[in-house]
Amino acid sequence: MAVKWEEVNTRIFFGPLERLTADSESLDAHDVPDGGLRAWMTVVGAFLVVFCSSGYVNCYGVYEDYYVREILSDHSSSRISWIGSVQILGLGSLGIYSGFAMDQGHFRPVMLAGSALLVFCLFMTSLTQEQQFWQVFLAQGIGLGIAVGIVYVPALEIVSHHFKKRRSLVMGIVGSGSSIGRLVHPILLNQFFHGPIGFRWGVRISAFFNLGLLILANALMTTRLPPRLGDVSFAQQVVYWRHFFTDKAYLAAIAGNFILFLGVYFPTFYLQLNAIEHGVNENLAFYTIALLNGAGAFGRIMPTIIVDRIGVFNSIIPCAIACGVLIFAWVAIINPASIKVFAVLYGFFSGAVISLLGPMIAYLTRNVSEIGARLGVCMVL
Repeated sequence: MAVKWEEVNTRIFFGPLERLTADSESLDAHDVPDGGLRAWMTVVGAFLVVFCSSGYVNCYGVYEDYYVREILSDHSSSRISWIGSVQILGLGSLGIYSGFAMDQGHFRPVMLAGSALLVFCLFMTSLTQEQQFWQVFLAQGIGLGIAVGIVYVPALEIVSHHFKKRRSLVMGIVGSGSSIGRLVHPILLNQFFHGPIGFRWGVRISAFFNLGLLILANALMTTRLPPRLGDVSFAQQVVYWRHFFTDKAYLAAIAGNFILFLGVYFPTFYLQLNAIEHGVNENLAFYTIALLNGAGAFGRIMPTIIVDRIGVFNSIIPCAIACGVLIFAWVAIINPASIKVFAVLYGFFSGAVISLLGPMIAYLTRNVSEIGARLGVCMVL
């Protein structure tokens, strides 16, 4: 018997992470394997994509610090931060297109195009000249932002084709690729930029590293569900998109997500530079972002283990509140020990918030073939 979608409002905050069914649109209409070699290979591949995309752009604090003090020193830090902001904008805003394209059955072309563009833009960044802000903005801000926006949402969604009962857990595992990437990339980039290798070859080595991982990721990932839409008219597509915006629970969720993500990435950009300005030793400051992101890896996985028991909203709301409290507390933090504690705590709770976004949207989606488009809309807003 079909469950009425309106019933979600009566249990959304208190019930476990259950799946609502609706006749032919039910998630149960698909024989989801919930495991197997292909499924876990897809998880590994998606993890690598998130590692190379979200994990890379979220270590922009390393670039920010280097640009402010070295190759873009003639420009203000607020102007330089626009490069990272545009990257994050691309990461979220293009998900609506790549997610919809995946729902149409174009997963492989989307992933290959995005992967190629990501590596190309990194090589272009290595060729930029000193004090030429527009070159860095074009290659790293716009180009790399588009690339990561193309691949990120499909990587999160693809595991939904293979898992149902453990969907929150595997989404958390895939999402942890961002935190692991934000742990590994800053350490490597700092060693490259401030060592004998230097900035240009450091970025190139990073590009080759990501190239190898993305080749492996594309080989591992597979999709198993048919596309939701075939060749449809414009009017049919309008109906398809319009029903997203008549779902009150979904609209409330993306409105809250919009407010939350206005500030959730702020410490990621400025933590390293802030630590140096407060007298923290440079060698220690270089590892503050890595420390934040290492804690974020645990934050992305741990809540997804218990979310099926306590509910996705009962998990994400306390973590979001903790992030807000910590950002206000950051104003008073000026000594090295406090900065390290802040990095660990904020990394954990912000990682939890980001990792629970996918399960939250999946919870509010009746049909698995709509998850990509719905997640893309949420990330745009």
